[in-house]
Amino acid sequence: MADPSVAPVSSIKSRIAALNLEKVHHPEPGAPPPYSFEHAAVKKSRPPPPPPSKRPSIEPRSQTTNNPPLQSNGTTSTRAIGNQPINGSDNAPKKQQPALPPRLPPRTNSNVASQPAPPSLPPRKASEHSIRTKGSVESISTIASGRSAVSVGSTRTSFSGASGGEGQQYRVKAPPYDPSKLPPLPPKKAKEEPKPTPSRTALKPTRSSPSVVEKTEPRAFQPPPVLPSRPPLPSRQSTTPNPVSAHIAPPKRSALSFGLNKNLETPPPLPPSRPGPDSAGSPPPIPLSSRPNLAALQASKPKSTSSCLVCRDFSAPDAHAARFPRQTLPTQDLSWLATQLTSPFPSLTDRARTLFTWLHHNIDYNVADFFSGNLKPSTPASTLSTGLAVCEGYAALFTALATHCGLESVVIGGHGKGFGHSALTPGAPIPPFNAGHAWNAVRIDGGEWKLIDCCWGAGNVGGGGSGQAYERNFKPQFFSMPNNEFAARHFPEDNELQFRTDGRVMGWEEYMLDDAGERVQVYGGCFPEHGIGERTFQPEFRHVKADAGAGELVRFRFGKVCEHWENERCGRGKMYPMVLHVPGVGGGKEDYLAFETDGRVWWVDVPRRELGRAGQRVSVFAVTSMGGRDARGVSVGEYKSKKGRVGMGFGGVCAWDLV
Repeated sequence: MADPSVAPVSSIKSRIAALNLEKVHHPEPGAPPPYSFEHAAVKKSRPPPPPPSKRPSIEPRSQTTNNPPLQSNGTTSTRAIGNQPINGSDNAPKKQQPALPPRLPPRTNSNVASQPAPPSLPPRKASEHSIRTKGSVESISTIASGRSAVSVGSTRTSFSGASGGEGQQYRVKAPPYDPSKLPPLPPKKAKEEPKPTPSRTALKPTRSSPSVVEKTEPRAFQPPPVLPSRPPLPSRQSTTPNPVSAHIAPPKRSALSFGLNKNLETPPPLPPSRPGPDSAGSPPPIPLSSRPNLAALQASKPKSTSSCLVCRDFSAPDAHAARFPRQTLPTQDLSWLATQLTSPFPSLTDRARTLFTWLHHNIDYNVADFFSGNLKPSTPASTLSTGLAVCEGYAALFTALATHCGLESVVIGGHGKGFGHSALTPGAPIPPFNAGHAWNAVRIDGGEWKLIDCCWGAGNVGGGGSGQAYERNFKPQFFSMPNNEFAARHFPEDNELQFRTDGRVMGWEEYMLDDAGERVQVYGGCFPEHGIGERTFQPEFRHVKADAGAGELVRFRFGKVCEHWENERCGRGKMYPMVLHVPGVGGGKEDYLAFETDGRVWWVDVPRRELGRAGQRVSVFAVTSMGGRDARGVSVGEYKSKKGRVGMGFGGVCAWDLV
């Protein structure tokens, strides 16, 4: 009986679909068995063997260039590449293939016999090309497709390289060859005859002759032509004297003989009377009216422009630098500013002095950031725009301007004995080197490297405490100071930048011990006001021993800043009279002792017992006013005559402490 669950097939299309379905579920004879779609049991993997109880120690390898250091202690497979993360487990579980669902049982078509036979398929047409099919061993196929690897639309099959069987062959025979049925050949093209070339004119025959010099017969010698006759020479005059000859005029005088210093043909006449000796036989007196005035000659001489920078006149560069205030500059271009400041001066020294003075007038010390500890790096452009800087900003701006105007300049960093410096006490250890200051070196006239400090030369910080105020106070000595004296307060990081004139290199220990025990306290107006050198004071150290029982004399002395210095010409006028203030023993014998001087050095001798007691101070003062008038040029004798009789004003120069 037919299976009632299967619906009868009513059409050819339905019948073909049923046959195709049955073909899919029924394997072909001789084919391998199909895959079992039954539930497959999941095979369990073997557990890994346990690790050994104790692994052998491995000798650590040396870390060299050819043998790089170990990156990690894990295996090679667990190491990460670059910055990628590492897997959490060394033995990751393997991914198992899921079991396939069970295959549906094939349907049995029980009513096939009861159905009518399907109509036969139409016959196939013969192929136009011969097709040969062979069983290939190396056929290419995939699971998803049963088609050939060749294009789908191709009418030919691919030929395998290794065929396993012959297979059936389908060949299409060509019709029999019959020459009579062939179409006639097309007629041959007639061969074109070449076109005749235009006729050329016939060339005329020419006869060529070899370039051979024909032998010629020697010609007969012909004499040169006869020269024409020359005119006769004029007759010479007779050399015999002619007594009747005319008088010959003398040669004309040169125009130079009528100029100055011409030789007189006749000596000048003698004066009618000459001064003769008097009755005593003494020579006549010399007229004083014709004597030259030495003071007038010295005053007419130009001011010194020697190589000594201390005595050199810098009034022109200083005045020119004051003409360019920073607030009124039309541009912030450093090149333009450097050109305007230095173009009037061909001297390299004057150019450097102009920049040094300009920084004093226009850049202030940044005390707010310095004492608050909020200092930030600066540039020459930022220093010019803000007008504030510390030592580094001063030095950097000077070098930038110097470079734009053709000067060679460098910024030097190192230690400076400035604000906050304390001299070492005797026997104290030497501290290590530390750099907290900056200054410059610039090449001036003669190729000399000159050390300058624009920051200290511009002004100073006044008062005490954290709320400091900056005070502009021009100190030209930090431009003109000799390099050896400059090195006593500046120690560079690089010893090659000391630029000492004696060629010696000072060490850090010598530099720190130079002021050990503290040198004499010198006030700021010592050099610019009086022209006195800071290192000329004696005693050179600040502490002077006071012994009431000692009868020896103590000499206090100082001198000019250089041997060429003239305070009236180089400084601010004539010198003030200098006095030494001595407090005396117990303050009962206070006195102002006048210094003796020869114009170069000042000195005074005081018995040690009259200096005073320990804790008191001995000071040098300049008498600035006397009787209500300026005391410049007052002599020592005039001071002594008016001492204690008229009111006097004093200005401090230096001081010593009695111990």
